[in-house]
Amino acid sequence: MNFFERQKRAKNNSTFLIVLFFAAVIAICLCVSGALFVIVKNDLKSIYDIIKFTIVSFFATLSVIFLGSIYKIGQLSKGGGAFVAESLGGTRVLRQGANANEIMLLNIVEEISIASGVSVPPVYILKDESINAFAAGLGYDDAVIGVTKGAVKYLNRDELQGVIAHEFSHILNGDMRLNIRSIGILHGILFINLIGWFMVKIAGILSASSGSKEKDNIQQGIVIITIILFIVGVLLYIIGLIGVFFGNIIKAAINRQREYLADASAVQFTRFPLGLANALKKIGGSSSDINSINASEFSHLYFSSSIKSFFSLNTHPPLNKRIKALHPNWDGKYISPEPIRYDKSSIQKPVEKDNIMKTITLSTILNEINNIGIITLENLETASKKIDKIPELLYKNSMEMFSAQFVIFALLLDKNEDIRKIQTDIIMQSFLVSNNEVLKKDFEAMISQLPNLPRDTYLTIIQISLSALKTLSKEQYLKFKHNVIALIEADKNVSWFEHTLKYLILYPLDIVFGVRKIPQEIYSHMETVKFDIEIILSAIIYTQFSNDEKANTAFNQIMKTSDANMRYISSENISAALLEKAYFEVQKAKPFLRKKILEMAISCLKIDGELSEQDLETIHALCALLHLPVSI
Repeated sequence: MNFFERQKRAKNNSTFLIVLFFAAVIAICLCVSGALFVIVKNDLKSIYDIIKFTIVSFFATLSVIFLGSIYKIGQLSKGGGAFVAESLGGTRVLRQGANANEIMLLNIVEEISIASGVSVPPVYILKDESINAFAAGLGYDDAVIGVTKGAVKYLNRDELQGVIAHEFSHILNGDMRLNIRSIGILHGILFINLIGWFMVKIAGILSASSGSKEKDNIQQGIVIITIILFIVGVLLYIIGLIGVFFGNIIKAAINRQREYLADASAVQFTRFPLGLANALKKIGGSSSDINSINASEFSHLYFSSSIKSFFSLNTHPPLNKRIKALHPNWDGKYISPEPIRYDKSSIQKPVEKDNIMKTITLSTILNEINNIGIITLENLETASKKIDKIPELLYKNSMEMFSAQFVIFALLLDKNEDIRKIQTDIIMQSFLVSNNEVLKKDFEAMISQLPNLPRDTYLTIIQISLSALKTLSKEQYLKFKHNVIALIEADKNVSWFEHTLKYLILYPLDIVFGVRKIPQEIYSHMETVKFDIEIILSAIIYTQFSNDEKANTAFNQIMKTSDANMRYISSENISAALLEKAYFEVQKAKPFLRKKILEMAISCLKIDGELSEQDLETIHALCALLHLPVSI
């Protein structure tokens, strides 16, 4: 099953989720109407009154459920993965101040992110001593990884890598978005239960206050209201348990098979099934429970089952079956975990390592595109080498929220001394007014390292920096964005490198900070976005020639060998605004069409017979815009 088939499966699961949701909603509405009818039946004088009451109560209940779902979906859409992590009591892990075990965790997440072609997600640690983990978010851009304190404490590197690989498979398979949607939808059918509980609580407060010395008629009124609230509250609470039951059926129905697939995907690229199997054995020998009051709401997100209650169907396959699938000769014995302690000096980024990088060729890129969303052991090893190539100072600063901004600024500095002076003044006026001498020296040192830095390392630095930049406040981000655009436009001429860098950095951050939403996928056929594709391809092929006549000839040559009937649009007719509009329009294409657009763009880039570093940057920017995780 490839990336696109898994995306389609996730969408099919979404449809299944909606069907089950409506079945649960109808059952709850009917039960609420029936319960209320029993209470007020003596006041209903005719068939008309009964029908009217039933319809009103049914649609009133329906409205409450939908309002509950819409509220929760809005809350989750705004907060993304970070909202989930913080709701569970998670704390963001920063490399500065992290212990050795936490640094090991951050290293693993970095390597797997770069190997999978997505920006490094923020990592949160939950205070639970149990062993568990989760991935949450609406997409790659706002994804977070959450890990319990017990997982960091008791799992060795191979075991932790297996668990994190499992969570990344959920990110790449499109499971996260379905999980977030299901949380919002299920909140609606659980809302009746919450209302019932709230009414019983209010009845208790009124009951306590009714003992005060008031006039008899007032006291009698309070007693009547209290009794009504209590009876209706209990009925709603009991009926709400139907929602709890349906909710757990839905979670179990959409989640169990996905866990087997995620286990298999993790093993596929680590090629070490015992790592993941032993992590599961340690859960069997201890616990995977999450103690947050919100744990049950997010139960289907976790690596392993997190709660046990009468109304909870297991959202995960049985632990022993998962272990058997990974370790067929397992003797049935679980592992009682012991704390693992790493030495900080032994896990810090190596100063120097043999450069065993894979050569980037056209066949390599085409192979990666055909394997979108599939992480290989080779990619994982290459990711480690990419990280090792980054100078220590740049690496250290790219992981901290404030200094990561200066890493990006350094990448944008022009070679022309006059332009660089203008850019440096912009940075100094905006950020270094406090005369932070240490930061100034670091910034100057980073600049001095860039001329000797391979351009392909820029992409890795950006992937790591994005994780730190996601922790900015929205106000800080908007200031950072303003300065990035000011640096790009300082010479009044946006180069193609600056153009691609802008989208690599600002597009995913716009999503995280709510400046822009991930577009809905509505286009299935190329004809629906033909003009926008023509704009993008024409701009790309022009970068290979800087001459409209030659670009037009080459473009027509490509179209002859392609099924697409596209026309070249001259550079003078393509403005920055028109190109940006085209980019965001093609994002609405469905995955298979986005892949086709990417392949056509690569055909334009390779027309001159080679793929330059600038071409690779263009491919990465397109992959980011098209939400296609490609590791090159």
